[in-house]
Amino acid sequence: MKATVVVKDLSPSTTLERKETALTPDKMKSIVGGRSVAVTVDGTRSGTVDDWAIDTAIFEGRIKGPMI
Repeated sequence: MKATVVVKDLSPSTTLERKETALTPDKMKSIVGGRSVAVTVDGTRSGTVDDWAIDTAIFEGRIKGPMI
C-alpha cells in the first residue's frame, strides 16, 4: 500500500499590503528536503539520497545530471 500525503494550500492573503521577508542564513541552512531517492553509484553500490540535496547540487553545478 502506498502512503499518501495531502498538503492543503494556504489561502491567499486578502490584504493589499503583503509583508515579505527574506530567510536568515541560519534558517536557510536548516531547510532540508523530505524525500529519499534510491540511487546506484557506478552501477555497483546502492544507497539513498535526499532529493533536495541532489537538486541543489545540480543547480549549483557541483554535479551533473537531470533534476529529480
